[in-house]
Amino acid sequence: MNAHRIVWLGLLMCLTLWACGYQMAGRGASQLPPHLKTIAIPVFENSSPEPTIQRPFTEALRRAFITDGRLRLVNNKGGADLVVTGTLTKYWIRAVAFNANDVAIEYWVYLEADILVQDQVKNEVYLKQTLSTRWDYLADDSVVTSETSRQQALTQTYRVLSQRLVSLVNDKF
Repeated sequence: MNAHRIVWLGLLMCLTLWACGYQMAGRGASQLPPHLKTIAIPVFENSSPEPTIQRPFTEALRRAFITDGRLRLVNNKGGADLVVTGTLTKYWIRAVAFNANDVAIEYWVYLEADILVQDQVKNEVYLKQTLSTRWDYLADDSVVTSETSRQQALTQTYRVLSQRLVSLVNDKF
């Protein structure tokens, strides 16, 4: 392929992406109503059988909104335009793959949360939804390595649910 074709192909791709309205997430025009500028995220409740997961999940959610940048995170829910509350309702681990000796070598970690986003300016529910995700991880004979893998998978479930919620709040789709 000669250089002219490569340049034209590159320009065509750029124009196609531009014409389709392609934009980086968190950097484009917000779909948020203009009265929404701040958000508060108190620590989630936890009714799941896994203790202490509510704090790292809440921190991941706060980081996701900070990274997105369309809403400013505030500590005081009384001073926030939006308040996100929720409960982590389900957590389970399931073995999904086994070796020749019938020992589990791959697991799924599953997490589910009931979410309520309250518009405090208009005093109405902005969003109410149940979100869930699962992430797989590998296990081996080492308990330490397997637990590290489980924790990493759990961190990924926090990240996925947080990003999904940021998208739902910003775009309401």
